Amino acid sequence: MDIRKFSFKRIFEILGPGLITAAMVLGPGTLTVCSKAGATMQYSTLWVIVVSVFFMIYFTRMAARVGCISSKSLLSIVEQNYGRTLSILMGLSVCFSCAGFQTGNTIGVGLSMDTLFGGGIAIWAVLFLIVTLLFIWTSSNFYNLLEKVMVFLVILMIVAFAGNLFRARIDGVELLKGFIPSVPSDVSILIAIASTSFSVAAAAGQVYMVQGKNWHLSDLKKGLRDAVIGIVTLGLLSAIIIVTSAAVLAPKGIQVNSAIDMALQLEPLLGPLAKWLFLIGLFAASFSSYVANAVMSGIFLADALHLGQSVNDKWVKIFASAVLALSTLVAVFFDSNPIQLIIFAQAMTVLGAPLVAVVLCFLSNNKKIMGVHKNTLSENIILNIATVWVIFLSSKQLLSLV
Repeated sequence: MDIRKFSFKRIFEILGPGLITAAMVLGPGTLTVCSKAGATMQYSTLWVIVVSVFFMIYFTRMAARVGCISSKSLLSIVEQNYGRTLSILMGLSVCFSCAGFQTGNTIGVGLSMDTLFGGGIAIWAVLFLIVTLLFIWTSSNFYNLLEKVMVFLVILMIVAFAGNLFRARIDGVELLKGFIPSVPSDVSILIAIASTSFSVAAAAGQVYMVQGKNWHLSDLKKGLRDAVIGIVTLGLLSAIIIVTSAAVLAPKGIQVNSAIDMALQLEPLLGPLAKWLFLIGLFAASFSSYVANAVMSGIFLADALHLGQSVNDKWVKIFASAVLALSTLVAVFFDSNPIQLIIFAQAMTVLGAPLVAVVLCFLSNNKKIMGVHKNTLSENIILNIATVWVIFLSSKQLLSLV
């Protein structure tokens, strides 16, 4: 293989949809949960990341197959095979779930920039709303622009978070033990890590991302490989946060209440550079999830209403812009503590995640749609286990709401 062929242009050509999915999942909520897990339970929850990534890879690959094989959008296929009611229900569930958690992404962007430069969360939230709306509406090919920005931000996250490991004293034995499944003292954190790392809605969005890339049956192997690379990247970044917190914060008995707290607590050990590296990584995670979640909300809502199905469609941009504006208003006027919206988002996730998981499994086993590329027996076994896991997580969330 000629190493001279590799360049940033080449990277953008072979990567994209998988990293957009990863960027959508890895937001400030994931960073906060992983930080708290490492600080309170050290390395013991690393196995949860491995399981979540394993399940996420299978669902994302399944969605990539559907996107490469069919020229129709996901909800169009659902409507054609299972009825319009299910199509609308699935579209609204994913849309409202993404839109609800969008507020957390808005706050994450504002917090990181406020800590770095000052000015207040509200000012930065409004500023990035304006920047993102320009980003959405001035691009003639929004998918290509989105893809390039997401790849850049994921690379930025890798550099920033990996930089925090250099002077951390990692216990190699305990780290390896962390990959052995065990029940932690605080089961709620285990569930939180699994819920934030394994997003069926984000996996379903891979159908639209693959089609936005204009990949077809001839690109199937490329699409499957891209899905694995994107989700493995997500898992590595989550694991780095857990390891960093376990090595730096746990020995000092420091409790982490937010990702910002972690950045500030690292400063005595690694100096001002650690704070900057972590906050830059937090910004990259927040902004990438900020854009990707809004776009996914717009896609599912527009497709459910027969108004569009591509990131370049006008109504997708309109709905994505509305979601961005709403999340900014909530972040500004509810003092960065949108409890009711978060509860609503969790309620929608309880409905949406199992529904999306089951529908994807049915679609990928439909010979009329998938032909020879329908699921194998081993894939169905893994996907069924993953679906049961999703139902378990959703039921736990429902109980917490009750």
